[in-house]
Amino acid sequence: MKLVQLKQRLGGGEPAVLAAVGPMEDAAADAYAADLLRLTGQRAERDLSVETVPVSSTTGDVAEPPAAPAELLQAVLSRDDLSG
Repeated sequence: MKLVQLKQRLGGGEPAVLAAVGPMEDAAADAYAADLLRLTGQRAERDLSVETVPVSSTTGDVAEPPAAPAELLQAVLSRDDLSG
């Protein structure tokens, strides 16, 4: 089980998590992350990165992504604090 995290480096510090999706099955998380990574590569000026993080669950429940990768990225980028 994994979470997919969309991150942005602001200044010289550690990247901040802008959005997290999951937990999802490993294959689904990897596929979602690959799509999101491809989309973030088209927006390199924003210093975005994508990471999958292993997680454990006491119930074993997984989540469906709340939005397609393109929709998630658009929602995150449209936030006022990222418009600059």
